[in-house]
Amino acid sequence: MLQIPVHREKTVKLPYKFLTDVVSRLQQKSWLNLKAKEMENTGPVLEGVEFEIKNKNLKRPLSPHLSIHVAWSNMILSMTHRFTGIFLFAIPFGLASVAILLPESYPDYLGMLEDMHLNQFIIATTKFLIALPFSFHFLNGIRHLIWDTGHWLTIKEVNWSGYIIVVLAVALAIHLTSL
Repeated sequence: MLQIPVHREKTVKLPYKFLTDVVSRLQQKSWLNLKAKEMENTGPVLEGVEFEIKNKNLKRPLSPHLSIHVAWSNMILSMTHRFTGIFLFAIPFGLASVAILLPESYPDYLGMLEDMHLNQFIIATTKFLIALPFSFHFLNGIRHLIWDTGHWLTIKEVNWSGYIIVVLAVALAIHLTSL
């Protein structure tokens, strides 16, 4: 008798002859061949080990790595667009979540900041660092909308529009900082 586990506590006892009959019937079907096929000899396993040791001695990465790619401007701008989008979602969400838990109201905390008498350079830098991701993400989003219309899609146009977006984003951030 052969015991086949069906569940953790239960097993089904089947006669061995029944299983051999099922297997022999399945083997007779042309669409199901249960006979093992011989594998081709691909060489000794040591070839792979020697290859890995050689690459390790040459200080090569295990697989294609970011270090072998040249950072193109549109690749950097694409990643920056994603990170600024995450930043623009996470920071207000986090601040709102913390504001709910704080005992005082929003004007009280603004009063505390004013009472610190912070240097104007620190205030302007903070405002610029808050305005820059917003302005870049906003302007780069407009560039993506222009791409959706089928314009500015050649490599040359993608590159120059990226540089223009960076310059305009810095200019817009400076303008927003000065308000």
